[in-house]
Amino acid sequence: MFGLDTLNVLVGLVTVYLAFGVACTAVVEAINAWLSVRSVTLRAALSVLLAGQLNQTTPFVQAFYAHPLVRAMTKGARGKPSYIPPDVVGHVVEDLILANSRGGSLVQAIDALPGTPATNHVKGLLTSLLAEAQGDAAAFRKGMEKHFDAVMDRAAGWFKRYAHNVSLAVAAALVIGANVDTVALAGSLAAGSAARAKMAEIAERQIAASPALAPEAGGQPQAGPAGNTAVDQATRQSDAAQMALDRAISTMEAAGLPLGWKATPRTVGAWLAKVAGLLVSIFAVSLGAPFWFDLLQGFMQVRTSGISPREKV
Repeated sequence: MFGLDTLNVLVGLVTVYLAFGVACTAVVEAINAWLSVRSVTLRAALSVLLAGQLNQTTPFVQAFYAHPLVRAMTKGARGKPSYIPPDVVGHVVEDLILANSRGGSLVQAIDALPGTPATNHVKGLLTSLLAEAQGDAAAFRKGMEKHFDAVMDRAAGWFKRYAHNVSLAVAAALVIGANVDTVALAGSLAAGSAARAKMAEIAERQIAASPALAPEAGGQPQAGPAGNTAVDQATRQSDAAQMALDRAISTMEAAGLPLGWKATPRTVGAWLAKVAGLLVSIFAVSLGAPFWFDLLQGFMQVRTSGISPREKV
């Protein structure tokens, strides 16, 4: 089998990966929403940035979250924001230290923080930023904003590593649960012209519709829709995940591809092939929908333009 048939097999596999990649990404987003992972990551980053005391009894990060500007971004009475603009961080930090010292200059306000720059991290940070700003309040806020951005870049790295691990786990659950075996799928597509034609038709519809794929897990935390509680968002993400999984399963069923555990391998060689096929599928699905959508577009462009006559049999 050469030429267009081989390309159609690849198109079929990529279409399956895309369908389950959408489901995987949606499930990961639902998990993130239910566990408030973005807001937890933001809190962890701010706890590093603002480590230390505002006064003898109040940690700085606790006072930060209690500030009206930050509370206004909170969804629900007990929720925490998943994103805070850098300019808000600069204003809130300045406001907290000035209110804590009950007036005076920034120098006096920072000096009023408990401990020394060596023992109170946030005091040392603010002292350095004020020195760089040469006492200018606007430059001080800008410096705080840049430092916050740098910390959030690191937090985005934490989030991406976490999301990658969760994506692998979710992909494994989806692939093993539905028996999405790349080796078996490739064999079915290679042997069945009807399956290849159906998967090519499905791929064409997906490309033509330009579906709004689920957001790729692992980006920097973003603000959610105003006025929605965390439970509302998590519920919507869960519904989207279920719909994406249903579409992925229907994609395979429509083409008559093998799905589910109707029979198990009976020999060692068959089990090795099954494990290899499942591992390939798990890795592929964990890459997420955007990757496979871009690749499918490329394959479909080649398919539409036709195969070189030298490659045809």
